[in-house]
This record gives sequence, structure tokens and C-alpha cells, in this order.
Amino acid sequence: MESQVFVGRQPILDSEGRIYGYELLYRNSEQNRFPEIDPEQATIQLLVNTFLSIGVDQISGKSKSFINFSGELLIKDIFSRLKPEYVVIEILEDVEITPSLISRIREIKQDGFQLALDDFILQDQYALHNELFELINYVKVDFLAVDEKGRRVIERFIKKYPHIKMLAEKIETEEQYQIAKRNGYDLFQGYFFAKPEIIKGVEIPANFNLYMQIISKLNENNPDIDEVANLILQDISLTYKLLRFINTMNFSVPKSVTSVKQAVILIGMRELRKWMRILMLQDISDHSSSGRIKALVSYSMSRAKMCELVAVRTGYPTGDEHFFVGLFSLLDAIMKRSWNDILPMFPFSDEVAETLQGKKTDLTPYLELAIATERFDMKNIDEIGKRFGVSKNEIVAFSNKANLWARQLER
Repeated sequence: MESQVFVGRQPILDSEGRIYGYELLYRNSEQNRFPEIDPEQATIQLLVNTFLSIGVDQISGKSKSFINFSGELLIKDIFSRLKPEYVVIEILEDVEITPSLISRIREIKQDGFQLALDDFILQDQYALHNELFELINYVKVDFLAVDEKGRRVIERFIKKYPHIKMLAEKIETEEQYQIAKRNGYDLFQGYFFAKPEIIKGVEIPANFNLYMQIISKLNENNPDIDEVANLILQDISLTYKLLRFINTMNFSVPKSVTSVKQAVILIGMRELRKWMRILMLQDISDHSSSGRIKALVSYSMSRAKMCELVAVRTGYPTGDEHFFVGLFSLLDAIMKRSWNDILPMFPFSDEVAETLQGKKTDLTPYLELAIATERFDMKNIDEIGKRFGVSKNEIVAFSNKANLWARQLER
């Protein structure tokens, strides 16, 4: 059976909260990778999946893709098919710096690639080869592995090279994010956006009540098509988005959809119910200038599709409830409100509401599997996959398909 790896991505934000790029992720230890893939093969397979099979435009769009490289891979001639404007080469922390490697890095730099030092700490070998830092564009500092004193030493050292951008990674709290910003970091990466402190709510779009009216109408036993279409037509932006999605996504409709009523009839109430929730979440994203919110919405879309795909595979014909659990699993983080404030606003089923609040339900394992694939938590992937009777290769395929689907929605 062909080996596969996840093409996962974690957003990298700039100081204004905008998405600057994505680190494309793989794992290469016994706990954090699929069997029979060594570090080099994992990166090569990642590159094949990203640039040949799926397409980097589907994964990162026009943003930069940060990719880990071992010393062995840096020496090999695998760069000719990569587009330097899209790729940042991350040099792993255990790579031995030698004069021959620096010569190779200089060649890669001359080809137009940018370079980053991953999990940076000051080592003796850097003092022996300080010419390396003239070639480096980014230095990544792990906020979980390096304490405040250690970071101060690194920060003072990097300030001698003003062309280098400092990237704070493994940021997991709002406090860490603010500390990094104060200390001059340019870029930020980590799960902090998925666990924000509840500070204040984000602004709700003006047409939020209209979305609620439409979704409530669609939840009726026999919704009136004309009433639903007329509600949608009250907002020209909503009308445009709905028609654009239906015309660009694969709904197997015979021709282009030109009217809302035609759209409702062709795709049916069940699909419309799903897409209205997607459009509502995207509208919150569109009204926010925060890259953090946009990243959360992107994760939400991937989770939704992942939950749905696994649900269908395990015997649920539609996977609707599973889709909604994934779609709204980060809503408290997106809106910066507690579930007690959010739940009265949304017509969730009891099981969806309980799952979102962290209570154990039949939907919980599907959400846990989506989160595990997102974070490459191989222990949980293995446990839940076995419980569902779903193979690791199937989970990989579902994850890649979910990421691709979410990427299409971001266009």
C-alpha cells in the first residue's frame, strides 16, 4: 500500500494579525508519524503531495509555505520543481553547520529561496559560522521550549542582524502573544488562536439576524421555498455568495445557477441548510480584519468536512450533525464569548449543543478525531480510528480532502 502523509498547515500571522504564510506539517517520530516513513521520505512525500498531487495553490494559496528540511535533503537536488516565491526552507535545529552546507545554503539562496532556522537556540556552531546569519531570513523561537531568560539572549543576538524576522512559535496563550509582540517578534505561530481568553466579543455582522431567520425557516418541517428565497434576496452580498459557491463547488447541477429559487430547488433544503451555516461563519470572518479569526474559520471548515467524511464512512448517510459540530467547534473562540452566551442565539440540536460544550456524546469522537488530525496527535488518531474501524490511510485521505475543500472556500 502506498505510504501517505498529511499535508497539514498551521497559519503564521504577522503583527497586524494577517495571515503571512503557513507551515506545512509532517511528523517523523514513532508517536507522530505513520509507520515506515523516515524524516527524509516524509518531507519528500509532503513536497510531492503539496506541489504535484494537490497543488500548493490549494493548500497555501499565494501565501508562503514554510517546510522543514534535514541536512541530507538540503544537499540533494530537489529544489528545481519548487517555486522560490512560495517556499521558505526551514533548517532543522539538529542540522550540523559546516562550510560545505553553508555553500549549499548560499546556492539555494541564490536560486531565490528564503531560509529559516527552526527551533533556534544559540549553539557553539553558530559562533563558528556566523556568516550563516547573513543568508537567513527568519529565526523561529519556541516559546514552550525556551524560557524568558533564554529568549532574551536570542533576541539580543538576532538584533545584530536587522534583516532577520523573528518568528515566535508554540504560542498558546494571549499573554505569550502579547509578550512576543512587545519583544519585537515579527511573526507568530501556534495554537493560541484556538484557545483565546474571553476578552470581548467580536462585532457581529449587520445581517446576522437575517441568517438566523433563514436558518430557522429551513429548520421547519416543510419550509416554503419562495419564503426562503425572498429572505436570501434581502441581502445582495448573501445572494452573490450563495450563487458563487453553488456555481464553483461540485454540486452536480446541470447548468449554472442564475436565481436563488433555482438554487434552492436544485441543491435541496438539506444542502442549503448546510451552506447557510457556512456562509454565516464566513461572513463573520469577512467582517473581521483579524488573521486570527480567519485562521479559526479555516480550521472550522476543515473540521466540519473531516467530521462529515468520517461519519459517512462509519454509517451515517449524511453526516449533517457531525458536520455542524465541526463547523461550530471554534465558535466560542471566533466570537470570544462563552457557550452560555452563544447557544441561545443558534438553533442547535441538543446533541450538537452538548458536544460543543464539551459533554461526551456520540458526536464527540468525530470532533476529537478531527482535532487529532489537525494537531497530528497520533495516539488519538490511532485509538479513535481503531474504534471506528477506519484505517490510518483512510484518515489521511479524509484529512487531505477536508483541507482541500476548506481551501476552495477561501478563494
